[in-house]
Amino acid sequence: MKRIVTSFITYLFLTSCSFPTYILDNKAQTTGLDFKNGKWLLNEIQAPYEVKQKLTELALKDFSSNLNDRLSYVHTTKGLLLPKNIALNPNKNDLSNLKKGTGFDYFINIKASTIKDEFGSLDTTPHKFNTGNKQKEGTIVVEVYDLNLLTIIYSQKAVGSINLPQDNQDVHFTKTASSLILGGYGKIINDINSKSIK
Repeated sequence: MKRIVTSFITYLFLTSCSFPTYILDNKAQTTGLDFKNGKWLLNEIQAPYEVKQKLTELALKDFSSNLNDRLSYVHTTKGLLLPKNIALNPNKNDLSNLKKGTGFDYFINIKASTIKDEFGSLDTTPHKFNTGNKQKEGTIVVEVYDLNLLTIIYSQKAVGSINLPQDNQDVHFTKTASSLILGGYGKIINDINSKSIK
């Protein structure tokens, strides 16, 4: 009897789950990074409040695993002169100013956002009112700049999304928008690790 109940609950959970899909947006990024040299600086990550700390912890851990003590973080490094907001896709003048203001060789810039979050992690909309158009979408961009060559050497954007299907289920379990951002970050880190020189 216990087995039947467990099987039924598992079936109910799996049939009422909406699973995320992830897309790496920059197909032109065919190379990774050369982690063997230089001093690297991780910028303050711009992300929704509920995911910012976790994303920062992951980035510090993941990049440190390749760089050891050659990775620094803006909030724990003294003597930096940086603008409040460092935009993605900076021009050579911006990169030159980053070099002058930090003295580092490489700069890591990460930005994440929730584009759509139209339902919670547990959606209980009765199926007769479900139009099938509800969606969650989160994006994350990781860019790395070579401050000596004044160029962007890595740029990748991950888009994670979940669509609530139009079906006969009154209950759906989904990932939160924050989980989509973290999942997208994981896809980018896997891309970096698979292409990089360590």
